[in-house]
Amino acid sequence: MLQWKWLLFLIILVVVLIFLTIYLLIKRHRGHGYFLSKFSAFTRIRFSGLEKRRQTYCPANNKCQCHLKGSAAHIEPNLLCTHRSPTLYMSFAGAAMVVGGVRTTEWRGSMREIHRDTNDEFDALFFTDPAQCFYLQDPDYQWEGLTYYRNLIKLYGTLYQRVILIGASLGGSMVCMCADLATVSIAFNPILDPVLLGLHWRIMGAFCPARQAEVVRNQVHNTMEKINTNKNDHNCVLHIHWSQLSKADQRQAHGVIGGGKHSKPIQTECLTSVLDFDIDNANMSTSSGVHIWFHRSKEHILAMQLKRTNQLIPMLKRHLTATSIGLNTISHILDEKQRQDLVIINISL
Repeated sequence: MLQWKWLLFLIILVVVLIFLTIYLLIKRHRGHGYFLSKFSAFTRIRFSGLEKRRQTYCPANNKCQCHLKGSAAHIEPNLLCTHRSPTLYMSFAGAAMVVGGVRTTEWRGSMREIHRDTNDEFDALFFTDPAQCFYLQDPDYQWEGLTYYRNLIKLYGTLYQRVILIGASLGGSMVCMCADLATVSIAFNPILDPVLLGLHWRIMGAFCPARQAEVVRNQVHNTMEKINTNKNDHNCVLHIHWSQLSKADQRQAHGVIGGGKHSKPIQTECLTSVLDFDIDNANMSTSSGVHIWFHRSKEHILAMQLKRTNQLIPMLKRHLTATSIGLNTISHILDEKQRQDLVIINISL
């Protein structure tokens, strides 16, 4: 009987120590959202500190006062605002737990670099996912995130001449789900099927129930097919960049380009081209289609690696030249002709 009491005491002590450690970690890192975001993902409990970072609107005109401050959780554009730039960037941040906390303005530095030597002004809307579940949770936590963000992009699309979506990993997933609504969409290492993530990624990176993972798969497929078959009422292009030597990226890519361990079929109706990365390739600045690019890299953080090697900004500039291509130019006609040829490469295993 005495042994059972000691065993019970030890169990209680261990549980108390675990909760105390979690509490201290949350308290220490509460400003970065390290652990609150994961707790929110599993419990669906909203935290005001995280919700304030859900959306950040940065107009090019610093004197613009048309948008209320503190309305990040449910940002709505002021339809009467007269200070808008022709171009709007919409950035979807990746998994906070992996990169070290909720990043409120991810890609902002790269946007500035792209436009540094130009007179082009741009507005930017930065998104984060407090629940870390592929943006599938809306601000009211009713699993209506896909509808919420697509409606928001549609609304902004009526206010700007060009809408550019950009994101990596978890953020890249949302880019692929909404690319049919934008002018140019760029996704790095997107997770198109959350079920294929390893256990450590699910614990430390992003949480997504199986039933919601199906939402991601279906929407990505529908979006790609819609773009590739020109079912939109406007021209749009989606560029996906994957690391060819990354096991995680290979699993995601095989679901689209076929092959892999389970010999999956090629989704030809979704793809325009699948190529090794070449910045001089004409498809880099095309204005339509779904284009997949493979880089000789082992890193899932491909965009960061490209930035370190000074390749990211020139590559983004090539993609964004498509925003100035007219529908009836010779370049567009050539692009349409190139879309007829689908090139598939083998992923090195």
